[in-house]
Amino acid sequence: MEDVSEFRCKPVNSQVKDLNNEDGKSVGAECGAQDTAAGGVIVAHGARDTRFDDASAGRSSRHRGTAKSSADTASATPAAETPHAIERARDPEYFVDLKANRTSVSLFPATVWGRYMREALSLPSDNLLRSIPFNGLPELRRAIASYLRRTRGVDVSPDCIIIGAGSEYLYGRLLQMLGPTTTFAMENPGYRKFAAISKAFGNPWRPVPIDESGLLVDELEESGADVVHVSPANHFPTGIVMPIKRRLELFEWANRARKRYIIEDDYDSEFRYSGRLIMPLFADDASDKVIYLNAFSKTMVPSLRISYMVLPPKLLARYVDTMSFYSCTVSSFEQYALARFIDEGHLERHINRTRNFYRRQREAVLREIAQSPLAEISHVEERNAGTHFLLYVRTSLTHDQVRQRGAEQGLNISLFDDYLLRDGDGLSERTTKRFEQYSNGETALVLNYAGIEPERLSETVRRLACVFPECE
Repeated sequence: MEDVSEFRCKPVNSQVKDLNNEDGKSVGAECGAQDTAAGGVIVAHGARDTRFDDASAGRSSRHRGTAKSSADTASATPAAETPHAIERARDPEYFVDLKANRTSVSLFPATVWGRYMREALSLPSDNLLRSIPFNGLPELRRAIASYLRRTRGVDVSPDCIIIGAGSEYLYGRLLQMLGPTTTFAMENPGYRKFAAISKAFGNPWRPVPIDESGLLVDELEESGADVVHVSPANHFPTGIVMPIKRRLELFEWANRARKRYIIEDDYDSEFRYSGRLIMPLFADDASDKVIYLNAFSKTMVPSLRISYMVLPPKLLARYVDTMSFYSCTVSSFEQYALARFIDEGHLERHINRTRNFYRRQREAVLREIAQSPLAEISHVEERNAGTHFLLYVRTSLTHDQVRQRGAEQGLNISLFDDYLLRDGDGLSERTTKRFEQYSNGETALVLNYAGIEPERLSETVRRLACVFPECE
């Protein structure tokens, strides 16, 4: 590994692609209303750390009598009953899932990807089968560094990049490295899974309210957090872009204490439909306070569990000292194929193609809503970015009733409230009150349109209107 102790990630004075002139052709086709939901295939994930001692495992020498230990009971349970627990954890497969963070897999150039996978398999065995460096193959790290320079305007050393199987895995490594005494903060509302991971690792965490400019830095200071997780280019689920003034306030917060850091989750940043791409905080970081996090699962396909983070040099040294005993969790086959995919320009071409598709999809969905009965009882809030928007509906239904009636129509619906973080310290209550004032009591749906098949678009909006009795 090269010496990066003096390396600094600096902005590049190169032009970032202007997105104003891309195709905006609209699409959308009607479909029949006879499609029915099928059996589910989605398994909810969960983990529990169970520790056994001799007594609880039923192996104590003092165990007597007819009473059975929990382990005895478990061992007596027929193995055939186990699948039923898994079956109960399955969600139904909906006509359209408006909640899941899906992508349009039909756009992915599978033939090209297959060619690079075959190329990887044809490599000499010593190249293909040798142990992978803990931070990932050098070929992929160099490709990512070059990609970030071209598209995000930042200059990074490939040695600062860590490859992992998903952002959640890398986030877990950060939690472990920084230790259980480090308090993490999350935007509220925000991505609830990161809060769940923090809790699972035993790290204290705090939800911090947002306003029209993003995370409230004064509330962040009050929370006592050491590290904050933010998505300044496209906050989820509001789509808010953090302005320069708020970004400077966030940098000031980070610079007040040595152990403070910012985790920048740059998800969805490629999908902006007008203007220029938003520069990451990482590009303006002059104090090595930003940890940059991104993934290929949204820009390519969800099954490609390859993510990466870029660490400041001081944190990189700490990571090497404390975390390098972990093996890289992504196979050399996929890493090599992805490196070739990026180096040959296929990733950027695929992103441009996907961005155009999502732009047309967004326009078609908005047009269908405007022409449906929903137009009389709702309004849309969207920011020309990402793959979802907020639909505010004036309805007498409770949130549970909206979800239930949506399921009856074959729609998996999520609400703004589903992304509110609660830890019992009152911060979430302030967020709720702020949102209630902003929404005027309307029910806000978070509609992800990326996974809607074009031929089902009209029927999806028709079914969505049927959810609300006000549209009848």
